[in-house]
Amino acid sequence: MKKNLYHPSSRSNIDSFYVMDLLYRANKLEANGKKIFHLELGEPLPKSPKRVLREASLLSKQNLPGYTPSNGIEILREKISKYYFSRYKLKINKDQVFITTGSSGAFLLTFLSCFDPGAKVAIFNPVYPAYRNILKALNIKVVEIYPKKNEINKIDINSIFNLKVDGLIISNPNNPNGQTFSRKELDSIYSYCKKKNITLISDEIYHGIEFDNFVSSMLNFGSDVIVINSFSKYFCMPGWRLGWVIIPESLNKNFLRLSQNLFISSGNIAQFSAIKVFECIDELDSLVKCYHKTRDEAGKILSEIPSIDFSMPSGAFYFYLDISKTKSNSFELVNKLMDETGIVLTPGLDFDQKYGNRTVRLSFSSESKYVLEAVNRLYDWFKKNY
Repeated sequence: MKKNLYHPSSRSNIDSFYVMDLLYRANKLEANGKKIFHLELGEPLPKSPKRVLREASLLSKQNLPGYTPSNGIEILREKISKYYFSRYKLKINKDQVFITTGSSGAFLLTFLSCFDPGAKVAIFNPVYPAYRNILKALNIKVVEIYPKKNEINKIDINSIFNLKVDGLIISNPNNPNGQTFSRKELDSIYSYCKKKNITLISDEIYHGIEFDNFVSSMLNFGSDVIVINSFSKYFCMPGWRLGWVIIPESLNKNFLRLSQNLFISSGNIAQFSAIKVFECIDELDSLVKCYHKTRDEAGKILSEIPSIDFSMPSGAFYFYLDISKTKSNSFELVNKLMDETGIVLTPGLDFDQKYGNRTVRLSFSSESKYVLEAVNRLYDWFKKNY
């Protein structure tokens, strides 16, 4: 018998991103004529500002250099630096800004630069699953901070204290539940991490999409933090694979060497096009008002379903629904819902391995009319089945 030389490494044995599996199945149903309501993905509306698209079209006809500096083109880093002064009153040196291949590239560079194999990094649940899976693939130990048993759709910010870890990741606003954290909470996290020499990583990808109060950057509390952001959400450039990270000067050489070898550089047209998005802030803020209105109207309908519980999201564009009262497994419920109504939600197992079988995520980032039609169908389906 021929021996198989290609055995997968233990590091590659990570969990699937269930939402992508659901998207595949939903697309097959849609191709066969079934009307599908895609509430599983967090894609902003519209996909990209017209000014950015026009710029990309013009750039495609120019003879741009193929490769860019591994830390990103200087003019884009300057734009980001100015944006932080305008929005947060922060003076950020452009050389602290590192352009990455999406926020995923930023997380990979950060984890490789900051942690050796065997280090312990804490994450709050419910959480974006890529944190957990990238850390595991790098042989970094993940310390799960779970919510309280009676509030499984809400992060317990106080659970970090007294944990012995090397790093902590916090997402604000949080995916999947839209929870935001107050200045007092952020200050306590920052101060604790600094006191205990814990590397603090702040995921601020949903900054700008806020409904109740302005959300501060973790950099507003001091410079001992790594801040990661992306052009995909507030800036409406999903699929361009462009993000950034703001790093302490001491990490610059490490980031540069790693990026040179892992990625070489981010896309040239994407970077030059992204310069224009900072001229679209008023347009982007008007979209946030649309999300806000959709949140309020959809939340009113959802609140009339007795078999689910949720907290109104104060940022991002997701409802994180506790379905414990249905006594159903979230994965089974999501598949049944898709087959019977065409509504696609994300099972909570993507976000919380302990309580995720009792939760689902609903994205309201699409056109309001589309979302509300789906939520009304959801209301009828729950009333009929539970």
